[in-house]
Amino acid sequence: MRHANPTRGLNRPAFAFKRDRLPNPGEYYHGQGLKLTGGGEWKSAVCPFHNDTKPSLRVRLDSGGFRCMACGAHGGDVLAFHMQRYGLRFFDAAKALGTVEAKR
Repeated sequence: MRHANPTRGLNRPAFAFKRDRLPNPGEYYHGQGLKLTGGGEWKSAVCPFHNDTKPSLRVRLDSGGFRCMACGAHGGDVLAFHMQRYGLRFFDAAKALGTVEAKR
């Protein structure tokens, strides 16, 4: 039995995700109002995902990866952070960060 394709016949433009266009993690997190402190690979900040009073969010400035030691929020890059912070789907977050381009 064949399944119906709900997008078949629709004239939708194709898009490409360009990971290399993700913003610099340090600049992105600073722009999000996070005050990053500490040395080493992981920086600390007050977590925006819960009512945090002490820096419990850890952020890597090379990859953009993050993990909160208190609430468990985590992700591998600034795109994952943006999706979680603003409740966006992948495409909407990628578009907001300027990483989507129409295919020709």
